[in-house]
Amino acid sequence: MSRESLRRMPRAFVVDCALSLAVAVSTVLTSVMAGGRAEQSPPDWLGYLLLVVAAVFLVARRRFPPQVMVLTMLVSLLYFGLGFGTGAFTIAPALAVYTAIAAGHRIAGFSGAAVYLVVVLLADRLAGQRNVSEGNIWLVIWILVIVVVGEVSRSRAEHLRVVAEQAARAELTREMEAQRRADQERLRIARELHDVLAHNISVISIQAGVAEHLLRRDPDKAHLAVTTIRRVTKDVLVELRSILDVLRRVDEAAEIFPPSGLEGIERLAGRAAAGGITVDLDVRGRASRVPADVGLAAYRIVQESLTNVIRHSGAAHASVVVHVNEADVLVRVRDDGRGVSGDDVRAGNGIAGMTERVEAMSGTITAAPADGRGFVVEARLPLRRPER
Repeated sequence: MSRESLRRMPRAFVVDCALSLAVAVSTVLTSVMAGGRAEQSPPDWLGYLLLVVAAVFLVARRRFPPQVMVLTMLVSLLYFGLGFGTGAFTIAPALAVYTAIAAGHRIAGFSGAAVYLVVVLLADRLAGQRNVSEGNIWLVIWILVIVVVGEVSRSRAEHLRVVAEQAARAELTREMEAQRRADQERLRIARELHDVLAHNISVISIQAGVAEHLLRRDPDKAHLAVTTIRRVTKDVLVELRSILDVLRRVDEAAEIFPPSGLEGIERLAGRAAAGGITVDLDVRGRASRVPADVGLAAYRIVQESLTNVIRHSGAAHASVVVHVNEADVLVRVRDDGRGVSGDDVRAGNGIAGMTERVEAMSGTITAAPADGRGFVVEARLPLRRPER
């Protein structure tokens, strides 16, 4: 057989072939040197053939452990029954018992070892050997050692398998957690993009309409509208650039988004005023007590609410209330527009996005038609979120 053919064979098969050859050679040589006990016949060609056949069965010991154990025992007992009494005939059955137990066939291995010992010892007894011989004692010790070693090997292999499964589960859990965090980050960025674009483009659209309407009749007011468009466009470009920088990972130390918090709400009110909405602003409490994420959430709620006022309500007036309390931040935006129905509230993406944002911070939010006229959005954002 060429070296290339040997390299292509499975390593376990090559090892088993080598083991089978070693067992065949060792058992035959041991039997030749022992020559047989006084009351038993020395092995002849048939005895040597049986020893070789028992060793050959070991080639398939990994694939068919119980079957190989039974076959080696039958051949070994036939050898012993023909009167060939050297101890070498127990090597192949012992290795087969070890393989069966180590492979997880514990009942078959224990039962096979016990039956084999009983048959050999009973055969000696029937042959007229009334006292326990030294050979029988060594046979019992040999088989017991093989059984113990096989059980230890099986336990160790089972432990390694459990450890490998736990490591695989841990790796899968880490991958799932990383995927979950990536999905949350994508959802958060999508919400930020929606809030930034919806609000600013609404203002730009309204101001562009105003500029177009007044371009000939009142150039000064048209110029003011164009100036507002330019300022709002600059702001939205800054925010978009910050978001894109995060997506590209240009600067890992940069802030994820421009600092938008309670200090930016006055700017939102100014943009809404530029869109033709009169805004009453009521901001109370110490903004320094508000964490950055809570401030950003309050900012986005006001931004989305004013965007809806500009685009959908037909209102002329809106009030924005932001109160920093001991335990939470109250955000309330109310307009005097025509209001919307419950179906319209559920159909919009803006309110759904605000709801997701508030729930993620363990807060509460309501968005519903106001009493009498208009629409009101009210949210409470806890300053400290409960541990999950």
